[in-house]
Amino acid sequence: MDKDKLQQLQNILKVLEPYAIAYSGGNDSTFLAAISQHFSMDFCLIHCISEFTILSDTDRARIFAHEHNIPYHEINISVMGIGEIVTNNKDRCYHCKKKLFNEIQKYALHNGFKNVIDAGNVSDIADYRPGKKALIELGVRSPLLEAGFTKGDIIRGLQMLHIPYSKTSNACLASRVPYGTDITREILETIQKAEDFILSLGFEGVRVRYHYPIARIELMLQDMPRIFDSTVRDKIVAFCKQLGFLYAAVDLEGFKSGNLNRMLHHE
Repeated sequence: MDKDKLQQLQNILKVLEPYAIAYSGGNDSTFLAAISQHFSMDFCLIHCISEFTILSDTDRARIFAHEHNIPYHEINISVMGIGEIVTNNKDRCYHCKKKLFNEIQKYALHNGFKNVIDAGNVSDIADYRPGKKALIELGVRSPLLEAGFTKGDIIRGLQMLHIPYSKTSNACLASRVPYGTDITREILETIQKAEDFILSLGFEGVRVRYHYPIARIELMLQDMPRIFDSTVRDKIVAFCKQLGFLYAAVDLEGFKSGNLNRMLHHE
């Protein structure tokens, strides 16, 4: 780990404490939590559960907080009644982040934490991130970004702290729905079921993009040969059809976080 980056991060966090980390359960926020504990900071974790939350992320968040004895809170927020979110235009993430972080801030302040921070980092800058605007407007700081941490730094940090990590990044269920397609509970449930089933077959880093009547499946490139095994393939096709899809297609480019954002360049 870069000692200068670590020192800069520690200095930033010291100024912000007591603070609450918006905790998703993913690699980035897990490192931010683990390094905060390593630095003996005054902080807590706040995990937000909405209709877009992946169930396994919540399970992972709960387990990590319990195993490391870190103060942990959950808040439940419904986003399905917000038109700017469910109509799923390109600024959906801005409106969703604004709603979620506004509620996180209220909860944090009520419980004695003067700042809310998130785990945004340098590697996020290359992707389309409209939610960042909402965080800036709300005054939510991103210490990892400010200290120059990349996702590579974060993985090395997790290894240094002996914290298990995922080989792939994750994102909310809404990120599986193409812009312009209205988001419904049925669509989100269908995506969750499809991904859970494929994961149960031993795959990781799975995305099922909802292009009804097509389920476009993204996998890690090293997992690609397995899906063409006739037994595995037939199980996935049958399950996707059971969920209502007419076709199950595999994306030959493989898993790519934020893959649907490339559609924005073709408007």
